[in-house]
This record gives sequence, C-alpha cells and structure tokens, in this order.
Amino acid sequence: MTEVLIVGGGPAGLCASIALSRFGVPSVLVERHPVASAFPKGRALSIRTMEILRRHGLEDRVVAASVPREEGLHFFFGTSLSDPDRVRNGNLPDPARAALSPTFTTICSQDVLEPLLREHAESLGPATIRFGSEVTALEQDESGVTASLADGGTIRAAYAIAADGAASSVRERLGIGMSGEAELSRNLNILFEADLREHVADRLSLVYTIANAELTGTFMTVDNRRRWLFNLVRDPARPGSGDLVEVIRRAAGVPGLDVKVVATQEWSAAARLADRYRVGRIFLAGDAAHPMTPYGGFGMNCAIQDVDNLAWKLAAVLDGWAGPELLGSYEAERRPVGADTVAESRRSLLASLDSTLVLPGVTGPRPTSRPSDGLVLGYAYDRPGAAVVPDGSPPPAVGDPIATYHPSARPGHRLPHLWTDRVSTLDLVGCGLTLLYGPKASVWQEAAPRGVSLSRHPVEDEVAAALGIGPDGALLVRPDDHVAWRCPRLPSDPSAAVADAVETVLSR
Repeated sequence: MTEVLIVGGGPAGLCASIALSRFGVPSVLVERHPVASAFPKGRALSIRTMEILRRHGLEDRVVAASVPREEGLHFFFGTSLSDPDRVRNGNLPDPARAALSPTFTTICSQDVLEPLLREHAESLGPATIRFGSEVTALEQDESGVTASLADGGTIRAAYAIAADGAASSVRERLGIGMSGEAELSRNLNILFEADLREHVADRLSLVYTIANAELTGTFMTVDNRRRWLFNLVRDPARPGSGDLVEVIRRAAGVPGLDVKVVATQEWSAAARLADRYRVGRIFLAGDAAHPMTPYGGFGMNCAIQDVDNLAWKLAAVLDGWAGPELLGSYEAERRPVGADTVAESRRSLLASLDSTLVLPGVTGPRPTSRPSDGLVLGYAYDRPGAAVVPDGSPPPAVGDPIATYHPSARPGHRLPHLWTDRVSTLDLVGCGLTLLYGPKASVWQEAAPRGVSLSRHPVEDEVAAALGIGPDGALLVRPDDHVAWRCPRLPSDPSAAVADAVETVLSR
C-alpha cells in the first residue's frame, strides 16, 4: 500500500509526485502513455510556477532548457509573419515587475519540461513512477482507494489525485459534472520544420498571431529557428484548410517556403470547470478539474499550482500534524481560482482572435487583451473554508484584480517577495509552517506549537513593515507560500497565539 496514488503523468501529476516526495510521503504515479507527448502544447511558465519549481530545486535546469527570455517574451500581431504593419508587444521584466519575485516567467515547451520533471521525480524517494501503465477502475471505501490496472495488477492507497487531463476518465467515473463551453473553437495544430529565423529575426516573439481574410491562427515558437507549431483556427464560414504546406506559406507570407510537416493534432478550445474538485478520498487537479483554452498560457500553470496546494495538505493529514478536515480546504481554495482562470483564458481567446471569426455561441464585441499579473500572483485564499485565519483587513485596492498585482501579506495571499539578509522571503518557507517576525520581539522564537514543525526567522524593520506587521509582530506562512495568519503587534502570550492559529489553520 502507498499513501497517494497519482493518475496522470503530465506536469500536474509529476509536480504532485515531486512535492509529495519533498514531504517524505510515498506515492505511486501511473501514466498510460509510455513517453511524454511530442507536441509542445503548454510553453509559458508563469512567475508563480517558476517560484514553485525554484522551491523544488529545478529553476536553473528549467531556465537552461528554455527559449532565451529576450526571444520568448514578446507577442506579435499581423496579417502574416512578413506584415510590415505588424504590432509587437513586449513582456520583458522591467524593474518594477522584476521586484515582484526572485524569478520570472520562462518559456519552456511541455515536450521539453515533462522529461525534465519526470527525471527529477524518478530521482526522488519515496516516489514510484510507472509510465505505460493504465488505471482501468478506481474504487474507494472509508479507509482508502483501490486502483485496478490494465495489466491485472492493483494499487491500494490512502488517497488519489486525478491529474489525467481534460478527458479525465476518473472524473467521468466519479460522475462529476462540468459547466462551461466544450468547444469554443475548432483547431488544427501543425507541427512543422522550416527555416523561418531570417523572416522573424527583427521581431522574435513567443506567439505570432496571424489574421487575414483567408485564415486565422498563431505561430508558436518551439526554438524560434526551425521547429514551429502553427495553430489554425477552423472557421466554418471559411474554406477548408487545404494543403497544410500552403497554409503555412500563406500565414508566413513567404511563397515557396520549404516546409516539412512533422505531425498534426485536432483539438477544441474549451473553457470548463468541474462542479466538484473532490469526492471522498479522490481529488481532481489540473485539466481534469478545469480544461481551458491555451490563450493566455494559464492551463499548465494553474495545474501545477493545484497540486502545490494539495500536496502539503495530504502530507499534513497523513503525517498526523493536521486534521482530516484540512483536505476540505483544497476545493474551497482552488475552485474559485480555477473559475477565474478559466474565465480569463476564455477572454484571452476572444481578445486574440479576429473579430470576424465565427465562434460557436459567441456574439457581440470582442474584449481587448490585458495583463494578468493580478491573477498570476494576486489570487487569494480568502473564501469560506480556506485554511487561513482572517485578520479583518480588506483586500488590496486595485482597479482590475486580474490585470494588476499589489503585493499583500493579508491572510490567504501569497507571501510577498522581499530580500532579507540576501535571501528572498519565499526562500525562507519550509516543509512545515514558517513564522516570520519583527526584529524587536525575539520571544516569538519560543513559540513551539505541538506536533508540527515550525521554522522561525526574524526580518528587518522595513521587511516587517512591508508585510503589514510591526517590529514586534509576526506572520505565519504555509508550505505553499500563502500567509495563514498575521499578528501585527505582540500579544500578551505569543506562544498561545501561535498555537491557536496553528490549531485553526490545520483543522485540529
């Protein structure tokens, strides 16, 4: 028997395995495909995802395998790659945005990232990784779950994570309904090789959106040289795609371009949300919980953040330092984030595509594009059922909470990145709970709540002030970097105050 069964070996499943191993929790990952998909698929790793990979010790390896940031953080719009009237917007880290995190957005396509994650997951104990093995049935009772495998074997686990994609068989077996749109647009991915470097050398971008009277689609760089993915949006009001080589040539605006089509993949852009994220001992994560459009680059990032939230809670319950009720906070915290992210991915699709394009069920003016820093870094676990202790403070006042991020240490928010003694505050967060406190109250060092690992770190006056605490205040942070409790001033009994907060946060 293992503690956690993970169904699915994509980014969500592999990151769940890595996170559980970090907590010392045995897990078995089962993936029906023998190897990762050769299609690039998701490519943009958000600032928040890079913070998680940094915590797992993977930041440097991922950056080394990525498209150089100066090439991959621009967005092109034109009637073809050769359009002289093109528009090119940048997303490079200006000083203000660079100050938000010790890392930054990185472009690493999924076909490169997954083998890297798999290698790391396989190197860690007590994880077991089984590719080429399929779960055919999953049942649960009061004490655990039992998975039946295609080869006749079984796996018994205390809990299961369904990270098996948008067409999740586990979700279907559980009878969990979905809301939203299953087919916003019909698409054809064309993976091809062509020497386009000379045609884009002065306009290098991550995504090249093409819209003209004949076709609408996007070139998505894999290496910005010879390997590319073109996503053709199939509009029923326009002629069929025809010769794929000619489609690429027309979109590039380069007649006679030497093109080798490597593979194709048909798919539909969906924007859906599972009605529930949990049934008993089985939890949905990633695309199994929230299939979304690729526009905006949210899907893979939201998936990795799902399991980052769930893994520490499973570890806490299994290791006995939290009550089972803590697991209820997973859906309470992540489903609202999933809903906002699905909605923004839908909005991004409508903003990116030609307004004349026919999309099922979509009428009226298309929205304009906007940044998403508020969604990426500013999402907060402050709804009923969240594993935090509210302090009564209002959320940051921003005009557009999706576009604009204002750092806040309000309970439920991600701990703001601040440099303290030459390390990031995020780098101080450990596998247990973490207490950050002002420089004038070393009595916080004596706090030792029962049955839980608590690391303690003093911070400078200016850091404490930025976190919303005084020189004698304190902040309790969860293993997923989210603030659990804030005490602006020294209470009469600091140890008792910390103990009470821990009992509440961990549902004990």
